[in-house]
Amino acid sequence: MSDGMGVSLKMIEMNKIRSRILLRLMQGFGMQPWWMLHFEASVIAGFMAIVGGYRKGVVLGNLNKVFGSENLQTLSKGFYKNFCDITVESMKLFSAKDHSVISRVEYSEEGVTLMNRLQKEGRHVILVGAHMANWEMYAMTLSRVIDHKTMALYKKLSDPIMDDAMRKSRQRMGLEMIEIEECKTWMDNHVSDGGEPVAVGFGFDQSPQDPKRAWWTTFLGVETPVYFGAEQWANTYDAAVVYGAVRRTGRGRYKVEFRLVEEHVKALNKGHVLDKCLGELEEEILNAPSDWLWSHKRWKHQIPEGIQVQKRMFERTLES
Repeated sequence: MSDGMGVSLKMIEMNKIRSRILLRLMQGFGMQPWWMLHFEASVIAGFMAIVGGYRKGVVLGNLNKVFGSENLQTLSKGFYKNFCDITVESMKLFSAKDHSVISRVEYSEEGVTLMNRLQKEGRHVILVGAHMANWEMYAMTLSRVIDHKTMALYKKLSDPIMDDAMRKSRQRMGLEMIEIEECKTWMDNHVSDGGEPVAVGFGFDQSPQDPKRAWWTTFLGVETPVYFGAEQWANTYDAAVVYGAVRRTGRGRYKVEFRLVEEHVKALNKGHVLDKCLGELEEEILNAPSDWLWSHKRWKHQIPEGIQVQKRMFERTLES
């Protein structure tokens, strides 16, 4: 074995040790009661508001694009409170009892009735959502309240130890997490086998990697590229599209409402479904601006030359 190979193997082993230590620390931290975690989150959020927190420049820049400078400090303070809450709650999910998590996520009766009707009719559902409030607790508990088999697309973590721990934790109530590169194969196999109806969770509010292949429109009044996958899947698999809206009802407590976007999408114009989903998200954000993940570099791309910005039909704005 060459010296270089030996050094590489040693570094890999050291990285594994560091990952295991970090994971144990996170799991240990999360074993505290919910109220203690939220108290600590408040302290950390207060410190961030004074000194400056995670991706402060990105957070302030995004908020300023949408709301202007008038209430910037108040909005950023609210964001860091939300960010710290969902961070400690994510650590809690490693050790929290299933019944404890389930008791903290309420689902509207009308929404569950809608989803179960679609399941009885044999319809696949594209369940569109965003990084609002604690989307992890929503995704994790989903399979306990609807009749569909549930699957969520996710981007694999670079650290295999953390990735494995996260997947085992989030899947333990029945959700199946499929890595983005494998999701189409999974869906094709499931549909071709005549499998039971599935509800596939799509997060559509991050910035696409390739701005040339994105759907460009306006979102919150800003020119924005949007992932087209949710609408494309709905067409490919003749699936109904439902929006899953999450709002905070108390500290560490959330309510999920399912809203039918479109039941039959094949006859609709391109972009129609995405436009309506963006309108749902805009309404969520305008009602609870601090609960969206403003630390994402959502507007990092410039519109490529020759790309047309599509007009909105269902836009929600500050003035509307």
